[in-house]
Amino acid sequence: MKTQITLSVLTALSASMCCITPLLAIAAGTSSLATSFHWLEPFRPYFVSASMLGLGMAWFQNLKQKKEEDCNCEVPKKNSFFQSKKFLGLVTFLSFLLITFPTYSKFFFTNNQNPIAQDQNQNRKIELKVSGMDCTSCEFHIESEVKKLPGISFVKASYEKGSATVEYDEQKIKTDKIIAAINGIGYQAEQESNKITLQGQTGNCCANGTCKDHLGTLPKEENRNLKIMSSIAEIQNAFNKQSGKTKFVAILSSTCGWCLQGAESVQKTVIEKMKNKDISVIVIWTNMLKTDDQSSAYKAASLFKDPSIIQFFDSENKFGDVVAQRLNPQGKKAWDIYMFFDKDTQWTKDFPRPFEYTHQLAFSAHPWVDKTKYFCGSELTKRLDEIVTTL
Repeated sequence: MKTQITLSVLTALSASMCCITPLLAIAAGTSSLATSFHWLEPFRPYFVSASMLGLGMAWFQNLKQKKEEDCNCEVPKKNSFFQSKKFLGLVTFLSFLLITFPTYSKFFFTNNQNPIAQDQNQNRKIELKVSGMDCTSCEFHIESEVKKLPGISFVKASYEKGSATVEYDEQKIKTDKIIAAINGIGYQAEQESNKITLQGQTGNCCANGTCKDHLGTLPKEENRNLKIMSSIAEIQNAFNKQSGKTKFVAILSSTCGWCLQGAESVQKTVIEKMKNKDISVIVIWTNMLKTDDQSSAYKAASLFKDPSIIQFFDSENKFGDVVAQRLNPQGKKAWDIYMFFDKDTQWTKDFPRPFEYTHQLAFSAHPWVDKTKYFCGSELTKRLDEIVTTL
């Protein structure tokens, strides 16, 4: 029975060693051993099975021996504590704790998320692909190490998604230093090339009023179906031709990261359902940032593949002024805004008011906007989906 008990404890320990070592590393203030046992993770099901088998055999022998002693008329020999059912019960309980450690390891850590820094104007957000994480212990191990770096305002790792989200002040630390810190403790991190890099995310999508630092990554290809607008009448004519359909109009910057993320939200919600919901889509790429130009507009327009989508480039942001003043007499330069119009709506003398709209503009920088219409990032996707669903 001693062999089975020893085997059970060792295999149970091996099954969770990859999650126990990060906890020990954090407690000891060292990271050198934290990922030493990651190679055991693929064998975890075999270790668990071996541990259960060993315990089963030990219990079988213990109960069999007890039954034989009960049937023997001779005075039974007194077994030591290490051969008793009580000791076997303790070993079983210990093995259970070891095997299930990954499920409750998170309770050994305090909340590891950082408070967001007060000044968000210089903040950048990156999404990293991280391999080598096995459980919650690995998440907190990465978070605790990244938190030690200067300029970090937020970090959240997920072993289920194999990713880590980091917000930081790029004036204090660079992306390669963050990646090196994660790789230095035994994981493999790399920046996801298809993710848009944003700054100033939390709370205010366009926190500084111009978003000059909120640059996004543009596709390399160009959409030559983009129309270069010479007068607002061109957009008016295109709008009125979409009779019998719910009209959706968006005004976006071609290099603002938040606008490009907004374009992704439009693709996931409005455009994916435009045929089923009978929606026409008009997108106006506008010159709002110094980095916006005709070339970047052609590239940004390639984000939308459907040829039925009408796209304009408004080099002077004339349309943005018309929309802003329609929504609020004090309004100026509407952009990063998403509007819905009824099927029978026509644009006659004045630009019509949408029956619903949303935006990603911070009130502090754009005091004319409606606060109740502000939905940022993933919340924008959710809100657009809610509106489209009701059509």
